[in-house]
Amino acid sequence: MTPRQDLPSIPHGEQSFGIRSWRDMFLKLCFELDEFVETRSSDRNMAVRSYRAINLAWTAWHIHDWYFEERMDAEDRYLSAVAPVFPEIDFSTMRSQRRRRTKFGDELAKRFEALSICRTLATAGKHAKSESRPRPELYAHDVRPIPWMANGTNGPICWDVRILVGAQPWDARDLFLQSIADWRQFFTLVGETP
Repeated sequence: MTPRQDLPSIPHGEQSFGIRSWRDMFLKLCFELDEFVETRSSDRNMAVRSYRAINLAWTAWHIHDWYFEERMDAEDRYLSAVAPVFPEIDFSTMRSQRRRRTKFGDELAKRFEALSICRTLATAGKHAKSESRPRPELYAHDVRPIPWMANGTNGPICWDVRILVGAQPWDARDLFLQSIADWRQFFTLVGETP
């Protein structure tokens, strides 16, 4: 078996259906949210609604991997751009790429609650539960139609998903809208344009 460091570098997009950058992932998040909102009154199957929600959580959280790969592991000038966002962390002193990426994710999750929630949902969606950074107060659940419920903006709300964090309920749409706002804020702070 060939050691990992001897493997050729694979260009971005060669194994990701043409998604080549963190900007592409951000656009994917916006596209998925538009689709989620548009199908709110037409999804008649709870599983479909849940699939859409977990895909949004995965995309929202994994933008950090793409940003890290493209920016924070590329050149020191990008590390200095991130410094004002996380002033107590000096990423340049961390020699391990894995440690730097983990710390970047941890700091994003501390600063942005919606991204923290998406992290837990994405991890639990991949591994069945989130053990490395458990949030026992977080629950994702479906909401079944209520016959007397008023129509939503796109018609009757048939099925939907909610997230409960302690006593704080989140409508899934609002959570993902906030995750987009969090990413926009982060990109603005580091001088990037999505």
